[in-house]
Amino acid sequence: MSQKNTTEVDLRFSKLAITVGYRSIGYTWPNPSVGCVLVKDGAIVGTGHTEIGGRPHAEFNALREAGKLAHGATAYITLEPCSHSGETPPCALELIKANIKRVVCPLEDPDPRVSGKGFRLLEEHGIQVDRISCLTKEARKLAEGFLKVVEKKRPFIALKLALSLNGKIATRSNESNWISGNDSRTLVHFLRSRYDAVMVGKRTALVDNPNLNLRGQFSLLPSPKKIILDRKLSLPKTSNFAKNNKNNLIIVHDREYNSKALSKWGEDDVSTLGARVDQRNGLDLPDLAMKLANMGFTRILVEGGGDLATSLLNQGLVDLLILFTAGILVDKEGVNGFNPIINSGATLSESPKFSLEKTFRVNNDVAHLWRPLESKGFN
Repeated sequence: MSQKNTTEVDLRFSKLAITVGYRSIGYTWPNPSVGCVLVKDGAIVGTGHTEIGGRPHAEFNALREAGKLAHGATAYITLEPCSHSGETPPCALELIKANIKRVVCPLEDPDPRVSGKGFRLLEEHGIQVDRISCLTKEARKLAEGFLKVVEKKRPFIALKLALSLNGKIATRSNESNWISGNDSRTLVHFLRSRYDAVMVGKRTALVDNPNLNLRGQFSLLPSPKKIILDRKLSLPKTSNFAKNNKNNLIIVHDREYNSKALSKWGEDDVSTLGARVDQRNGLDLPDLAMKLANMGFTRILVEGGGDLATSLLNQGLVDLLILFTAGILVDKEGVNGFNPIINSGATLSESPKFSLEKTFRVNNDVAHLWRPLESKGFN
C-alpha cells in the first residue's frame, strides 16, 4: 500500500469527502457517517454519504450518482470500505464492479470484520490504494462515535452545560431558564441534531421539565432519541419529554424495577432499560454506557444535570466538554455545574487536564469545547 506524498488534489477532495460525511452525522447509527467523492479527469462525478439508519453506505450512493462515469475514477473515502456481507453487498466489491481505478482513504476500519481486509480486497483486484495520513485526525473525528464503540465498547459522550460566570447552572431555588442566551439555545438544537441521543438525569427532567427535541429551524430534522435516567421510576408520565413521539423515549432504571417499568411505561410504547446500581446507590454509568453501545448508539449528548455531569467526569466517561458561559453571576448557594472528586493532595501537574478544541462568542455567551487529555487525578 502506497504511502506516497499527498498531492494538493488528493488533499482537496479528501477534505471534501469528510465534509460530505458530516451531512448525515447523528442519523446513521449504529453505522459510522462516511463520505465519498468520485473524481474523474479532475471533475467530480459523484458524491455520497451514509443514509439515515446507516444504509445505503456512502460508496453505494456515490456510485449510483456517478453511473457509468465511475469507470476509471478515483474514490475519496473517509473510512476503509467494508469487505463483509450484511444487509447490503460489501462496498469494496461495489467499487471493484464499478471499475474504480484508485481509492484514497485516511482511515482503516478497526471493526474486526474489516480491519484492512477492504483495502487488501481492492488491491487484489488491481485497484491502487493510497492512505492520506495527514487527514487521519479529521477522519477519526468524523467517525469518533463508531470508533469509540469498536475500541472502548461504549458510545462517544459529550457533556453540555450552560454556566454562570461563577460556574452555576441554576439558582438555589433551581431556576435555570435561562442562564444562556437565545442564540446559544439555538446552537444547542444544532448540536442535538448531530447526536444519536440526548440524555439527562432525573433532577433535570423533574425541575427543568425539558422537551429534548429539535425546534425552530431544526424542527424538520429527525429528533435524537431521548434517554432519561430515573432509577426508581418516579418521574410523572405527564412530563414534557413523554408527551410526544413516545417511541423515541428510553427510560433507564434500576434493573430490579423491571416489572414496575413494564407496567408504568409499556402501555405507552416507551422503551425501558434496566441497569445495574453502583456502590453509591446510583445507576452504574459504565454498565449503562456498554448497554447503550449494544443498542447501537455511538454518540450521546448529555445535557445535565450537575450530579450526572460530576459522575461522568469522575468515571472518565466524558469525551468532549461543551460549556456555554453566560455573562451572569449566580448566588454562591446556587447549583454547581459539576464538582468532580479530585484525588486529595493532587498537585496541579497531577490534576485532570483538558485541551481546548474551540472557543467562540455566541452573542453575550462564550462557547468553549474541551477534550480530556487524561483521566489521572479523579477518584
